[in-house]
This record gives sequence, structure tokens and C-alpha cells, in this order.
Amino acid sequence: MSERTSLLHARGGGRELLLSVADLQEVVAFAPVTPLPGGPPGIQGVVIHQGEFLPVLAWKDLPGCAAATGESTALAVFRRRLGIPLERLVGTVDTPAGDWAPCADEDPWNAFASGMCEVEGERRPVVDLDRLLVLLHRFRTER
Repeated sequence: MSERTSLLHARGGGRELLLSVADLQEVVAFAPVTPLPGGPPGIQGVVIHQGEFLPVLAWKDLPGCAAATGESTALAVFRRRLGIPLERLVGTVDTPAGDWAPCADEDPWNAFASGMCEVEGERRPVVDLDRLLVLLHRFRTER
């Protein structure tokens, strides 16, 4: 029996994407973000979540990402370390972990996606939280 992975199918950064449910703490309604003057690239600001500051991802700063094409409606909260704004939630999917294909080298999402997974006949990038955090840290140290 093959191991299956649960993924959240959503839209963010100008693209349909998949997020690992295992990394997800919760999804909450989007709240206004307070900008940080002189804040690091990749972070649009913070929200108060469960009494603590939670940095919120700035899609527009990531390679190959567009600024939100619509209003963010939800915030995916990952391990209390990062909030990812989402324009739309589609649902969850279970997929065999071995069915993923690597991202094309020319795909800029290759920097923070663990691969591509086919959902509803389309290949969607699977965002890798650890790779995304490494990329954000690199942005901060390159300043």
C-alpha cells in the first residue's frame, strides 16, 4: 500500500497551488496586515494570531509570483511561523506521495516547491514550507 499525502488546494501568488496539510496548523479568515516599516523582503507585515505576531508572506516578492489578483480571503497558518495569504480555497486532495513530478528548472517556483502534483487534470506546484522559509531567510541576509 502506498503512502498518501493530504494537500490543501488553493489559489495564491497568481497560481493554483497545493500546501501540505501536515505542515498546516489552521486556516483562518484573512485579517488586515500591519506593514513593518523597513521589513524584510518576502514579508508584507504581521497579523495578531492567538495573541502573537505572525509574519505574513508577500507573494509579490517571490520569484514567479504575482501580487494578489483578487482579495485574500483566507490565511493558511503554518507551525505558528508564517501566514500565507490565499485568494481562494478549493478543498483538500489525497495523493500518493510518489506521484509528484519535479518542477521544471525554468519554473521560478522551483525555488520553494517540492514538486508538481496532478489535480483535476492540471499540474499544480506543491509549496514546501521549509524551502520557502530558507528562501525568505536568504532574502533577509542578502539585504
